[in-house]
Amino acid sequence: MNTPLTIREVSRRLNVTTHTLRFWEKEMEGIIVPLRTRGGQRRYNAEHIFILKEVIRLKDKGFSLTDIKEKLETRYHHHEMDSIIPNIDDLADRVAEIVRSAVYNFLETGKTD
Repeated sequence: MNTPLTIREVSRRLNVTTHTLRFWEKEMEGIIVPLRTRGGQRRYNAEHIFILKEVIRLKDKGFSLTDIKEKLETRYHHHEMDSIIPNIDDLADRVAEIVRSAVYNFLETGKTD
């Protein structure tokens, strides 16, 4: 993804309301910091999407936003979005989880997503 996405595009892609994205941005100050156009509109890049997917994954596991913020703050050592690089172990864990989920889904339904 080279071109930054609008909040509406991210909302559709992640199946999360625009209101929720704005709320998460406010609640997780310094973690979710979208780029802004000259007119002040939010723009999200691949790193933002990665973090938002992490928020969704952790919420699905029952974590509160406070817990998620703490977890993400320890995971990412930079405060500038342009320099966030996920820890390789965390990335490997996420890939393994996706593969496990796909295999489980295949075995249960005989279909992939």
